[in-house]
Amino acid sequence: MAIGITVITTANRARRFLQTDDAALEQTIDNLRRSSQMFGGKRLIIGSAGQTEVFARAAIACIEFEAARDLSAYVASPLNLELTLLTPEQLAEPFDGGFEGENFSVRIDFFFAGGHVLHTRAEGVRKAALAERLMNLTSFFERPVMNYRLAHGGVGLMNPAAIARFTICPGTADLPRDAWRAEPA
Repeated sequence: MAIGITVITTANRARRFLQTDDAALEQTIDNLRRSSQMFGGKRLIIGSAGQTEVFARAAIACIEFEAARDLSAYVASPLNLELTLLTPEQLAEPFDGGFEGENFSVRIDFFFAGGHVLHTRAEGVRKAALAERLMNLTSFFERPVMNYRLAHGGVGLMNPAAIARFTICPGTADLPRDAWRAEPA
């Protein structure tokens, strides 16, 4: 088994690495199990015989792990939300989603400091209580990490502290009292 690792920084630069060594793979999987700590604390160091790279955790927008093996079981569950990265073909098509009863399917675009953008489809079950739905919306930036599925296998971890804004389409009627109501111009 091999894992392709892509580190995307807040400078909108992507660095790619490949792991094939079994001991290194197990260490990466162990880190995925503790993914809630991925963007806090110490720096991220990725090294080999040829070079060593050191990343400041606060300067990482996303880390993606591509693998044929399903890695989603190793990352923390993101509440009642499953995010999947959209392919370029899916982005070209009109989005088909919305809120139906207790289920939802929406498009969420995440815009990171530095210009990186993640286009995702979010699916899940709506929380019954309005207070819980509002908490999901308003507490997003305070979460330590959010995970998403890669379109062609693997998982990604995004750093909510590096997100400048996100857009939900279609919009939600459940807004906090202090939200400004306006249409895009």
